[in-house]
Amino acid sequence: MDNLLIIDDNEEFVEDLLLALKRDFMCYTADTGEKGLVQVDQLEPDLVLLDYDLGEGKSGLEVLELLVERHPELPVVMVTKENSARTAVRAMKIGAFDYLVKNAAREEFVEVIRKGLALHRVRQENAVLRRALSKSLGRLIGDSEAIRALKREIHEAARTDLCVTITGETGTGKTMIARLIHEGSARGRKPFVDVNVSAIERELFNSEVYGHEKGSFTGATGTKKGLVELADQGTLFLDEIGDLTPEAQIKLLTTMESGLIRRVGALQDIRVDFRLLAATHQDLETRITEGVFRQDLYYRLNQFRIRIPPLRERSEDIPALLRYFIQKHFPGRSDIELPAETIEALARQEWKGNVREFESAVQLAMVRVREDRLLPSHFALGDGKPTSAAEADFGSLTDQPFNEARDLLMERLRKAYLERYLGQGSMKETAERIGISREVLHRWVKKA
Repeated sequence: MDNLLIIDDNEEFVEDLLLALKRDFMCYTADTGEKGLVQVDQLEPDLVLLDYDLGEGKSGLEVLELLVERHPELPVVMVTKENSARTAVRAMKIGAFDYLVKNAAREEFVEVIRKGLALHRVRQENAVLRRALSKSLGRLIGDSEAIRALKREIHEAARTDLCVTITGETGTGKTMIARLIHEGSARGRKPFVDVNVSAIERELFNSEVYGHEKGSFTGATGTKKGLVELADQGTLFLDEIGDLTPEAQIKLLTTMESGLIRRVGALQDIRVDFRLLAATHQDLETRITEGVFRQDLYYRLNQFRIRIPPLRERSEDIPALLRYFIQKHFPGRSDIELPAETIEALARQEWKGNVREFESAVQLAMVRVREDRLLPSHFALGDGKPTSAAEADFGSLTDQPFNEARDLLMERLRKAYLERYLGQGSMKETAERIGISREVLHRWVKKA
């Protein structure tokens, strides 16, 4: 049951109001503004009914100002003796949720209270989401101006329901940024559906994304919800959206404009409500000029744009990232010495694979360390080139337990295959070239 606090010095009015409200709400009272402020701190009510014409002590407007300052999420309904437009305007400007005249019907009191309580729940949920987002932004390691600006943009994007296009080079963390926007938004407790467009076979795209009905094609042994439908009320994240085929672009644009989808083989449309986030490492403007990406879809996607800076543009974050990855992968060695020459050498690197490549390089370097100092030589940076995913030092790997060394080596091998072959053909062709199944390749791509 919701808690109400009535701050009013008119005993007769308060008793009458309690008779009307106590069946639906837990009611508390205070006959002065000072007592009311104390009760708010102690009881944490969900709504306050505040008398405009308080007797001794602070006036109703003074109490209202303090409540708005100290408890901005708490809805306050100002109660007055007379229906005065001037009084109402003053109270609303200060921050009152609404105002009521004392002789109004008690049903009107109940209606306004219920609206105020609904607002309170929304404010509380938004506050929780903001705190969660602030905590989640801690995953963005570094304190450079570029990272601070990125965090501000994520906050702004999370407060809206606009489509967001996230751009950035490979390895900059576009999926993580999309998750942060979702988690901090009003949809944060609803599904987040992550779709890598380049990982879906062209002939299976409609079935995977929009779903299908039983018997709609060979192998459709049952009805299946598509990824768009699974994202209903939540967020749909389309990674590498620049790889969408022209047909898929038209269908996506139609869905965004109408809010309707139709499963393969279905006769009726299904209404969906989702927020779209998209990411790409490609230059969509160039793709438009080349005639392979629709300009009208581009405008719909580009309502809010976030560019993730590459690691070379925020080299001052290298020390923080280095410590973070050491702690993440080698927690028992977080006290290892990091000489200035090592930091300077790492900051000079281009890091074409960005944070993803840097993390991999740190893992390999820590495998090579035999003393308590991490040196530039452990990163194999003598030639000025960043460590590639294909590099493996079997001698140093044997410093680790076999299972850890095997997992590290296999991860680097998977990344090397993806770097070499992904994007040179369809997923089916790529899988055949590597010598694995499409299902395994899909898992590799999703994990990368």
